[in-house]
Amino acid sequence: MLGIWGMEIAKGIGKIFLNPLFYWSILFLFLISWRRIAKERRQFGTKIFPLLSECRGTLHVSFIFSIIISLLTIFVGIVMSFEMIVIIVLVSIVVSMLGKSSFLSASYTLGITFLLITILPNINLGVVNNYLSFETPSIIQLLSLGILLAIMLFAEALLIRSKTGMSFPEMTLGDRGKWIGQHRLNRVAFIPFFVLLPVNHVELVLPLFPYFEYDGAGYQLVLLPFLIGVNYTVRSELPVVAARRLSQCTWILSVVVLFVVLAGLYYPLALAIAFILAIVGREWLMYQHKKHDRYKPATFVPLDKGLKVLALLPGTPGDRLDIHVGETIRKVNDHPIQTPKEFYEALQNSGAFFKLDIIDMRGEVRFITSAFYEEDHYELGIVFVQEEK
Repeated sequence: MLGIWGMEIAKGIGKIFLNPLFYWSILFLFLISWRRIAKERRQFGTKIFPLLSECRGTLHVSFIFSIIISLLTIFVGIVMSFEMIVIIVLVSIVVSMLGKSSFLSASYTLGITFLLITILPNINLGVVNNYLSFETPSIIQLLSLGILLAIMLFAEALLIRSKTGMSFPEMTLGDRGKWIGQHRLNRVAFIPFFVLLPVNHVELVLPLFPYFEYDGAGYQLVLLPFLIGVNYTVRSELPVVAARRLSQCTWILSVVVLFVVLAGLYYPLALAIAFILAIVGREWLMYQHKKHDRYKPATFVPLDKGLKVLALLPGTPGDRLDIHVGETIRKVNDHPIQTPKEFYEALQNSGAFFKLDIIDMRGEVRFITSAFYEEDHYELGIVFVQEEK
């Protein structure tokens, strides 16, 4: 039995290339990354992070949850109809066309899927009915969708904190018309997983996918690609702090949704409540974050004395010298600085060595002394709050 399962799983993995969502996911990742790089070049005059940084550090999230969901499919039975799979794929593609990874939250993609599979059986779709047969979903299928929702929300909670410190700097106009800095927590993960598609052997819905029988019923093992994303802007605190808080809130939402979904085993109405709760909870989380962020003073603002560190280019001296985002550089070689130009000129006049006077987030002063090599970035790879270039 295990040998049959292993063979069918291997076949199913190869068939992922037949799913249009797989190719759209790749295109979507390149598009959002290209837009981010274009914005960095416009605002800072250089690329800060390389292409596809939005999905860097997410491999462990994808792997862990691919395994978890696939094991649940095999040992518990996550069952979806062909129509449900089609709707998930179409909804994911449509919401991603809006251009923001935040719309790829499972609260939206699976919430909209739940709404459509409960409404479409009561609508005459004309010629579409010749290809898709929308029937009222079974409790098992709705439970499968609800469990998938809770698991994906938990994956989002880990995704926000998947790479500590990984956030993307931006410049924006503040309330007083001055340029201030902010960070964007923009992460996307590609999570493929197996689901069971109930089908009769004589009328296979997806002939190229593996087929097997279990306990007198026929199933196809389908590998479904799935995209999740998060997107938050942070002005009033360090991005690491905001990521920790948002991750905890998302984790709480996932646990609450899971308990409500499990209540659907006894009270089917609870399944509808779980999906509504996921959407409303996600919107409430976004609202509370924006409210929290807007009504507190901005962190990355121009200073009368010194320069606020907005970001560090990976692999540059600033990244290696233990300089942190949010700290303030007050002096270079004991010379006070106030603009990026003054910082650059002080470095050029420092010779082979330089010293930085830095004020950390606790208000304590520390000093960094290092050699300045010819191949080093002319500003040590440090990005400051400045007017858009």
